[in-house]
Amino acid sequence: MAIDVRLPRPRPHRPVLGITYLLALAALPALAVETESLDALKRMSFEELMNVEVTSVSRTEESLRDAAAAIAVVGRETIRRSGATTVPDALRLVPGIHVGQQTSSSWAMSARGFSSITSEKLLVLSDTRSIYTPLFSGVQWDVQDYLLEDIERIEVIRGPGATMWGSNAVNGVINITTRSARDTHGTYLEAGGGTFDRGWAAARYGGETEGGLNYRVFGKYRDRAGTEHPSMVTDDEWSFAHAGFRTDWDGSSRDSFTVQGDAYSGDIGLLVPGTTIIGRPGPQGDLNVDVRGGNVLGRWRRDLGDASDLQLRMYYDYSRRDDPSFLDTLENLDLDFQHRFTALARHEILWGANFRLTKNDNRSGGIFAVVPEHSEDHILGGFIQDQIALGEAVRLTIGTKLEDNDFSGVEVQPSVRLAWAPGTGHTLWSAISRAVRVPTRLERDIAIEATPPGSNPAAFLQGNPDFDSEELIAYEAGYRWQASPALSFDLALFYNDYESLASLEFGEPYIDPFDGRIILPISNLNLTTGHSRGAELQVEWAPLQDWLLSGSYTHIDLSLTPAGDDLNRGEWLEGSTPRHLAGLRSLLTLGDKFELDAQLRYQSRIHSIPSDLTQAGIDSYTELDLRLGWRVSEHWDLSLVGQNLLDDQHAEFGPPEQRGNLERAAYLKASLRN
Repeated sequence: MAIDVRLPRPRPHRPVLGITYLLALAALPALAVETESLDALKRMSFEELMNVEVTSVSRTEESLRDAAAAIAVVGRETIRRSGATTVPDALRLVPGIHVGQQTSSSWAMSARGFSSITSEKLLVLSDTRSIYTPLFSGVQWDVQDYLLEDIERIEVIRGPGATMWGSNAVNGVINITTRSARDTHGTYLEAGGGTFDRGWAAARYGGETEGGLNYRVFGKYRDRAGTEHPSMVTDDEWSFAHAGFRTDWDGSSRDSFTVQGDAYSGDIGLLVPGTTIIGRPGPQGDLNVDVRGGNVLGRWRRDLGDASDLQLRMYYDYSRRDDPSFLDTLENLDLDFQHRFTALARHEILWGANFRLTKNDNRSGGIFAVVPEHSEDHILGGFIQDQIALGEAVRLTIGTKLEDNDFSGVEVQPSVRLAWAPGTGHTLWSAISRAVRVPTRLERDIAIEATPPGSNPAAFLQGNPDFDSEELIAYEAGYRWQASPALSFDLALFYNDYESLASLEFGEPYIDPFDGRIILPISNLNLTTGHSRGAELQVEWAPLQDWLLSGSYTHIDLSLTPAGDDLNRGEWLEGSTPRHLAGLRSLLTLGDKFELDAQLRYQSRIHSIPSDLTQAGIDSYTELDLRLGWRVSEHWDLSLVGQNLLDDQHAEFGPPEQRGNLERAAYLKASLRN
């Protein structure tokens, strides 16, 4: 018996795009350059970059240099010059992060091991709105499409972030922060096309009303080709339309307000059905997934003076996924409050509370099913954190998150962090944290007959309402050194201890009272343990004023020990993340007109993936992306990008029948700003 239960991805239309857009842009009247200068970021020294304010570690602003966590910031200028067209591609060279593309629109994204297409131990936030889905525990990257120009920065925490952000922030947190509407006045137009990204177009307009309300609206459409796949029975093309708005307003000298929202619609192609079971017929032919959804978020902040403030945030999001295997709709309503104040001079205290209501409907399309079809689940939580200044050079941060959820009950997720600056340019830090991944609807409610109809005995994949959370105790240490204004080092070490990891296990057989068959139940139990250890290094150097180099290296060693049958082959996750990841980025500015940028990346062999019964693995690879940027005039820019230039094609993740190969590709992009 073999069981393969997976979840969906998308497919696209084929409008005539690409060069048509470039010609249209060239015909537009000349526009003035945006008032804020991209050159300001190019001129920033590494010393200034280390002092960039981050918020993801402690939910308050602190400099990157002083953060007691393994954190990296991918700024807007780095994203632009990387040539990336998606967020996963923009994160490829972040140390500790593995990005493996499986199809045109799906990626395995992981921090510190456990690479899988669901990214189940990685919490992803968009302007602090969680895009982690409770259906299968992970992120549906195929509906996370951004106008990259409007991303201010992406903060990436490797290691637990549960004390501040709650359950599922186990191995890492990615916080995508978009730009304030104050910074996007005027018109921005962008279009491009090539061999893989066949065509896309985007437009944005922003301004300010007489009452001081800053706003922007935008729209974007992309059409991406499928990957190379031997069978070609179906394809994995991807088309996606996305529109949204944002407003920012200072109601008074003390109050600020943000309201923003997005809506999307897409057509996603699958190489194989989302759910397959050997011996049972599933969806056939051209496999498409229709996706659509939207969200709206509001935030109010009041400055109380004396390093004190209040924040209240609320969001609602809706998603609908019409897959050949099921129809799923998901609604989330989330309310979050936090208060920061100082006490006794040395203490900065942050506390808050949050509530989330999740409604999910999942109707079977044949094989895949959950029972009941409708669920309504709640999370109620609170957190408190105290940052204590122990003299001028030492800061101790202690805190905990307390949550009550409908899947596993009460969860306590504390952390202790210590940062020490022994001298100018040096920071040592260490941390101990606990984090959990709570169960999902699949683990609690799944109901699938895993053998052909009429079999006796018959195997049933059944939900387990008593399935508990997966647990992590993480030990971390790091060292940052600003050796000179042009050279910096950032090293992080970690040891992770995992308990109660999921494993599929046989239960006690019983007789079906309706037809007399022998039933072999299969459900998730918490019978696997494990540990991982590793090191992450990033070095940044500016050998010349107009030349920036950034190198990264990651080593990950994961060991898992199943105590049961391990029918889902969870032990094979040991080999699903490459042990060695390395990258080198070069950003070279040539005068006032040209930019020559390169990204070289290396991934060692993937030895095993649980869904690949052959255990063939995936060979190591080295790839190179090049970008030539040309500031044609003060009105518009052109970029020519070559991707995966060292091989005709290569595989990055997934079993052979479920993955496509990435081919050598190129695209041309034009942008105008006012």
